[in-house]
Amino acid sequence: MDSNLLAIIAILIAVSIVGMLVFRRWMRRKLRTVAAERKVTAVPGMLEEFGRSVVLGIDPAATQAMIAALPKRKAKELSPGVWGLNYVSRDDVVIEVHPTAGTGSEVLVTSLREHFGFPQGLHLWKAFTEQLQQSAAASGVSVQRGSHAFQAVPAPANTLDDAHWVLSN
Repeated sequence: MDSNLLAIIAILIAVSIVGMLVFRRWMRRKLRTVAAERKVTAVPGMLEEFGRSVVLGIDPAATQAMIAALPKRKAKELSPGVWGLNYVSRDDVVIEVHPTAGTGSEVLVTSLREHFGFPQGLHLWKAFTEQLQQSAAASGVSVQRGSHAFQAVPAPANTLDDAHWVLSN
């Protein structure tokens, strides 16, 4: 009786271990497919939002001064006229000030880095543009929104680097 009971317990333990392994593999596969489907639907919308620039009716030097005066937690100045929004690293979202036709300037994302299979820092970019628009409106500066597109630059093969996106136009 004892040996039969021990055999049944051993079989139940073996079946439960195999069952957990099968369940784990099934869950991983399911999560990968859900993530892939989400990437196909979410990334284009994210890139569209990152591509929405802020066009101000003041010269680039005044725009840079306005940006420098903004209260920002994550935006770090990388060089004059270039800022990085810090999600994981300093240059996850690179923002630049470009002159426009006439006396205006444009604040736009020129490159962004993927982490976990997605471009990161969209909420930071939205908060940044919101602050910039509010500051411009308070100063009486005209504000418009522009639109740009991005192209993917895949990560080099056999590296742990993440892919990134760069301005295509």
